[in-house]
Amino acid sequence: MEIRDFFHGSALNGVDAKGRVSLPAPFRTVIDRRTHRALMPGEFPSSEKFILLGEHERLPCLQGFDPAYSPELHSYVGQRVDGRDDGMDRMSAMDFEQMDVFGAYLQANYDDAGRMVLSPMFRAIAELDGLAFFLGAGATFQIWNPHKFLEHCQDKPRVVRALEFMLKEKGAKA
Repeated sequence: MEIRDFFHGSALNGVDAKGRVSLPAPFRTVIDRRTHRALMPGEFPSSEKFILLGEHERLPCLQGFDPAYSPELHSYVGQRVDGRDDGMDRMSAMDFEQMDVFGAYLQANYDDAGRMVLSPMFRAIAELDGLAFFLGAGATFQIWNPHKFLEHCQDKPRVVRALEFMLKEKGAKA
């Protein structure tokens, strides 16, 4: 499936002590569009709303996407395997890589208002405490501790300025 809807923009949302946070409305719109496009003729959308969420492979944040993105992940794994030269047969290499990629993402349900619960594991991985910075990253989105983002991404001045503004609006220190 060709991706035609992308995650744009950012939002700074509160995370309560139980891990409840709101998935930004523009991100939910992208998820809904992709989900509907991925349906086969005669299929009906599920009443269950969810994203797949996991630890980002290279950055100190969480990465999220809709279920319709999974074929893209599979293709990515195939490209990774095809680019290796470690003597492992392709099927074994695919199994090994798919464990790492697909096993790292878990389902996170959300309601019609976008409310979801981040597990203690996810909050610990991303060091989320009080605020979550949602960042559109094209085909996927990221969830950052806002202060970690400021530490790691100073080379992204437009996003840094936006985040600093959002933090100021919420009365939080940048």
